Amino acid sequence: MWHNSPHGLLIRRGNQEGREKKLNVIELPHESCSVFDSLYTPYYTAPDRFLQRSHLMPVTQPPEGLLNGSTWDQLSQNIWKKFFLNQQSEELYKKKMALWKFLYVQIKTCFPKYGLYLVGSTMNGFGSQFSDVDMCLIIRYSEVDQRNEAVSYLSSILKLLERCDLFEKLELIQAKVPLLKFRDSKQNIQVDLNCNNSVGIRNTHLLYCYGQMDWRVKPLVLVVKLWAQWHNINDAKNMTISSYSLSLMVIHFLQCGVTPKVLPCLHELYADKFNPEIDIGNIDIHEDIEPFISENKQTLGELLLLFYQYYATFDFLKYAISVRLASVIPVEECRHVRTVKNDPHQWKFLCIEEPFDLTNTARSVYDPDKFELIRNVIIRSGNALMKTKKLDSIFYLEAS
Repeated sequence: MWHNSPHGLLIRRGNQEGREKKLNVIELPHESCSVFDSLYTPYYTAPDRFLQRSHLMPVTQPPEGLLNGSTWDQLSQNIWKKFFLNQQSEELYKKKMALWKFLYVQIKTCFPKYGLYLVGSTMNGFGSQFSDVDMCLIIRYSEVDQRNEAVSYLSSILKLLERCDLFEKLELIQAKVPLLKFRDSKQNIQVDLNCNNSVGIRNTHLLYCYGQMDWRVKPLVLVVKLWAQWHNINDAKNMTISSYSLSLMVIHFLQCGVTPKVLPCLHELYADKFNPEIDIGNIDIHEDIEPFISENKQTLGELLLLFYQYYATFDFLKYAISVRLASVIPVEECRHVRTVKNDPHQWKFLCIEEPFDLTNTARSVYDPDKFELIRNVIIRSGNALMKTKKLDSIFYLEAS
């Protein structure tokens, strides 16, 4: 029997053994929940497709254009090394796929019409060895009331997961976008599960495709994320920048902050693929798209310096960053865009347009002191890199 889902197919073998094992997914005793493989025998699920491509996720070889004999070679080499050592490994990726598959089978067995997507840095190619897992529970293709319906649906999943001792620290966070947070005690993987926040599926697809456009994208994004984490400015809960916003900042810079551009505008090149109205069931998150052949031959070292210089002089109070348009947009214009989720009051100090729902992905940066801290770290990092051409200099900044 075949069960359709928004994220592929859940296939059950028609023999008696398969039927018995399907029932066991619900009826397993607590101590059996940690034995992943025994559950997977009778199924081919959506996560299997991504598991089969696990060897393609980590970058294994340095590119030909990494070094060019310039004074930037040492910095470029160190950026690549930091990226290579910190990128999400194939082993960790496989563990996350196994966890996804386990949850997928559990949820589909009890709630056949629900879909479960794995989104965020695990899937977009910008993940590190320290990245948590973000998942999206899809109830239906239309919007759900996040304050009431989403909480109810996540509560049902909470009760389901409480039956299994594989998971610990289960907590339902009733925020603007409710989250079910829990930890896989066996693999020590933290999971954040939302409900019907489908924009996360769309932007995971978008970022994955940008990562395929040019080999320099992934190392620059990951090093910027590691730099921001080091300086405690990569935490939306603490009024600083989310990893998603940092990724958009790097992509926008590579579209607009250098000449010739390193990246094109995918919304322009593939309007149908990145249309916010496209059915999420038709989105292939790991879609193969032809790389962009850029005339820009600048090295990683040069580009990292230019990234800091671009944002050190950026007029954040006047303009918003837009990857969707590969340009800047007046903040006042963003405030007046009429979409379901857009709120004029969310456009404050750091303004980064979400490419699909046109909200501000950096709305967490609403405190002026936090904003000044971020700007200060950007300016000082650019100055340090210009002075030393050493990667360590942006992590161990001299006192200002």
